[in-house]
Amino acid sequence: MSNRIRCFSLLTILSLACISSAQAMRAGDYYYFISERCEPRGPQEPEQKAAVTPDVRLFDIVPAGISDYYVKMNTSALADYPEEGQRYLDDLAKQQAYTAGESSDNPQETHHDFMLQREAIDLAELIRTLNVFSQRQSDTGYFYKKLLTLSDDKARFKAVTRVRLTETGVDNALYLTTFTSEYFKLDDNGSAAAEAFITVDHAKAITRHLHDADSPYAHFVSEGICAEKWVPANTGEQD
Repeated sequence: MSNRIRCFSLLTILSLACISSAQAMRAGDYYYFISERCEPRGPQEPEQKAAVTPDVRLFDIVPAGISDYYVKMNTSALADYPEEGQRYLDDLAKQQAYTAGESSDNPQETHHDFMLQREAIDLAELIRTLNVFSQRQSDTGYFYKKLLTLSDDKARFKAVTRVRLTETGVDNALYLTTFTSEYFKLDDNGSAAAEAFITVDHAKAITRHLHDADSPYAHFVSEGICAEKWVPANTGEQD
């Protein structure tokens, strides 16, 4: 077999593997439902289920090429954020990068990672960005207290905003495990610290408004949020 044929065969196998991995995540609109890592909890009879489940679209999955996908988070679900903050996150998503189908330690699960931002910013830009995020976080003084610990007003940071969706083996469902903006302090050589200086957890900001604190379902969103693909009732679609 010639080298050219061998290379073509290898590329074909790799391409098919990527397509197979990407097809496992189904495109569509995904809405919150009460579950434990996407295993349904609470009443399942349609009317009773609808009565206790907030009607919240969490994200859309859109195909972007043969083996790529694009995630569009529903930033309007960030009720604590001003419109400027919601628009800021929308703008970051426009140049995102997708990592297809990373395996997890659990063979039944697959991670899908979307990098919305990875860039260096200065202190002034960090402060401007934090000001457009959750007013609840600003009110508790978390951002302010952290910024007070800085002794260098010329500090620079690596800004990383990302989304991770996990397949847990449940059909037509994706588990939102990560939607964060993290800011890592850079040293004089431009190397980022191992731990984030400030972390903004956008996913937790979404869960804050899904259930009241005394709801029997509130603890199901303490570690992540599950969403199921909306399928019109009259289509019977399962893909």
